[in-house]
Amino acid sequence: MFNAIPSNTDEIDNPIKVSVVIVSYNCLDFLRLCLNSLLWKNHNNMELIVVDNNSSDGTVSVLKDEFPELRLIANDYNAGFGKACNQGIKIAGGHYLLMLNPDTFVPEDLTSKIISFMDKHERCGAMGAYMMDAKGNFLPESKRGMPTPFRSFCRFSGLSALFPSSAYFAGYYAGNIPKDKVAEVEILSGAFMVLRRDALAETGGFDEDFFMYGEDIDLSWRIHKAGWLTYYNPDIRIVHFKGESGDKDPAYVKVFYEAMQIFYRKHFGQHQNKFARFFIKSVIRLMTVLSSLKSKLSRRKGRDEEYPVSEDSYIFSEDYVAAEHAGKLLFSGKLLPWSDLEPQRLNEPLRNCILDISSCLPSKILDFVRIKGFFCKRLFWLAKGRRCVFLPLNSSVRTRITTLD
Repeated sequence: MFNAIPSNTDEIDNPIKVSVVIVSYNCLDFLRLCLNSLLWKNHNNMELIVVDNNSSDGTVSVLKDEFPELRLIANDYNAGFGKACNQGIKIAGGHYLLMLNPDTFVPEDLTSKIISFMDKHERCGAMGAYMMDAKGNFLPESKRGMPTPFRSFCRFSGLSALFPSSAYFAGYYAGNIPKDKVAEVEILSGAFMVLRRDALAETGGFDEDFFMYGEDIDLSWRIHKAGWLTYYNPDIRIVHFKGESGDKDPAYVKVFYEAMQIFYRKHFGQHQNKFARFFIKSVIRLMTVLSSLKSKLSRRKGRDEEYPVSEDSYIFSEDYVAAEHAGKLLFSGKLLPWSDLEPQRLNEPLRNCILDISSCLPSKILDFVRIKGFFCKRLFWLAKGRRCVFLPLNSSVRTRITTLD
């Protein structure tokens, strides 16, 4: 089960307003990208805490060398997401705590936006953000309703797709709430979840009976039931590469649906008859099989390309000369600054575009992805230092990562 969370610290003696807690497991390249966006500018009122679940990719040593300012908990085993979050929460000093996935990219003014919203909404126990994938597509899990058996049935049967704005049929993803409107919701994603310390102290933090998946839904609902408000705030926009902090193999699919069984037993078991329990277990088992098959098929899609590719590309950068050198390692065709693109072509589909993370503000990168990402067939994220490039395909296929020599 979950452990007690310390109540609020003395704000007079504590300059830390926001504690960011990140749980990592074998996702070093994405974690670097996330941390660099968080640390784009100095934040005197923010602390960074990373809890590593025994990664084998050198995460701990790299963090010690490259990010000495963060607080690191290095587990010698995989403690799971909820338990690792609680470990970070226990040493956090902030009034507000941000649970953030390592495969995210955030704006440089994130801290001030969190503080402004949470200070204004004193009964807000938890707050989520507008999440999009790395090509600018809105992620519906940014705002959710309680996944009751009926809502889950509507989602998996396709009824919610037929009535996408219906509070009744599309309640799983709160389809009646516009994605650009601040609103109260029931459930938030653990990929980005701001928590008020007082709400955590009252509800007890993450339930450690969940190993991975489901604990964010459980905590959201407990905060909601305790009388706190849970908000979706689209004024904060982030990218979630999605699925990179946990392997997409059948074992993890199985863990996900086992977590759903724990969740349904905990929150609906006492109200179900034998037939309802049998139906829910059968649906969960069926979804486990189907998702495992989908996972295996998605891992077969596509092949790693040999670079440079004989194609043209645009470069979105504040330092074109520096970015051009890396671009030549990717493309042997023409390389053109994004500023050279004729205005009449801004809304036309483009084959390739390179985002230079080293020179552009994170907020500019996010705006570009949200507005223009859809028009780019391939969007290359050139990481800080220009030695690593990310090529996101879609939310169900893992992002390709290439090291540039």
